[in-house]
Amino acid sequence: MKKLVLLGITAFLCACSNASREKIEMTEKDAHLLIQVEHQAYADKLNDLWNRSYPKQKDALHFVVQPYYFTQDIKQDIIWTNDIDATFLKDKLMEIKEVSYTYDVPDSLQREELSDYYTPVIGEGLVFCYRKDLLEKNKLSEEDLVSFEQMAESHVRYYHNHMGEYVYPFFAKLLPKETIPFTNLFPKEQTIKQLKAYKEINTKLDMPDDLIQQKDFYNGDDYLCGLLSTKFQYEKRGAYQNGNLHFMAMPSWQEETIAPPFTTFGFAVTKECKYPNTARQFLAMVRSKKGIQALLDTNMKVPLLCSEDVKDFYIYDHAKKELIEAVNTTQLYNLSMIEENPGITMEMLINQSDFTSILQNYICSKDSAAKVYKELVKNLRTWSIGK
Repeated sequence: MKKLVLLGITAFLCACSNASREKIEMTEKDAHLLIQVEHQAYADKLNDLWNRSYPKQKDALHFVVQPYYFTQDIKQDIIWTNDIDATFLKDKLMEIKEVSYTYDVPDSLQREELSDYYTPVIGEGLVFCYRKDLLEKNKLSEEDLVSFEQMAESHVRYYHNHMGEYVYPFFAKLLPKETIPFTNLFPKEQTIKQLKAYKEINTKLDMPDDLIQQKDFYNGDDYLCGLLSTKFQYEKRGAYQNGNLHFMAMPSWQEETIAPPFTTFGFAVTKECKYPNTARQFLAMVRSKKGIQALLDTNMKVPLLCSEDVKDFYIYDHAKKELIEAVNTTQLYNLSMIEENPGITMEMLINQSDFTSILQNYICSKDSAAKVYKELVKNLRTWSIGK
């Protein structure tokens, strides 16, 4: 028995020794990392957490605080970028493998091709929201928001406009998942069917192109629900402060799950970084419990957390928790490309072409879906490949 105890103690001491050795080997002496972030408060929190966690490497982190913009002129060891831009910068990024993250990002918000190049932290985009007080006033419940068809039956007023990000959920399933020739884009029969269904739901739900209220629709009495951009300052509005603003998954449509588009922001290590092991330690810290709590404490927009992990953190109000969980039901933009012009992605096709204008005109006209389909294909072909 004593022999077994001694063996156990020896094994424990060896394990501790190995763990200590691994921690030392994971870092470089006199490491110096220049790190880009958007907010000073977040930089201060990360710097303080690092210095407490790694006192022997105190002051190894040096932050450059600046608003985010896409550039290929990279000057930092670790940049702050988003999943779309990181895809185009991939040849300038270092492949960082075997980082031990305590908390994962929802699968739907991770790009497989960036799994070793980019660490998502927060997100920005559209999330479905509703007004609890208006729901009660109209003698309705959350069950009336389960599908667009049910909303139409219950006469729910849904905020909508024909900007690309609002239209995207209704047509995302038509987009290819890989690079294809233009002739295979938007299959005729399926697209015509989708156009008819989109016009029908617009008519039934009375969805006008209300751009005037885009930033504040959730704060008045005109709309019971809709897609809210996380970029807008909803925290300062009465609907939020009174506890009446709530978040959930987007209603289904045609018996299928649909999801609003989202963009993630986070860190990527550049090829010029001289301290890759210290960079690994930094990335691991960012996705640790203390790292994520530091992010939450700065009140930055929407930290990326799996729904089952939300309970592990101190989050001060119901809406923030609902928002984080609702983000789990969003989708990343489709970045597949057109074979004839690899510079055009599916995201650009929806957001930058005349796609949404043609849709808007179709809603207001008596043209057939087949005629609009021909116009759509002709316009997109000219816009994307010029012939």
